[in-house]
Amino acid sequence: MKLYHRTFKAKQIVKHGFKDGNGYYLTHYLWKGIWFSNISCFAGLDSGQGANGDTLLEIQIPFNIIRKYEWREEGKPYREFMIPAKLANKYGPPRIVEE
Repeated sequence: MKLYHRTFKAKQIVKHGFKDGNGYYLTHYLWKGIWFSNISCFAGLDSGQGANGDTLLEIQIPFNIIRKYEWREEGKPYREFMIPAKLANKYGPPRIVEE
């Protein structure tokens, strides 16, 4: 499955790999990982939805590997995942997408 991640640190990620971020994301649970979406167009998405940055990265990871990391929210027209950096880095390096 193609996944996309928007960032301000694209060159660093391509060279050294993803690093886990963490936050509560409007919950009481501390989440850890990297936000990805199945859509390349982040029009209308905000930083709280993983669209913070000036560069779009693309990586391909089999769905059966990432299904348990899907962040489900009813009514969204796209899919989101919070994947551990260690797992994402196994399928990298990501590709910079020219927009």
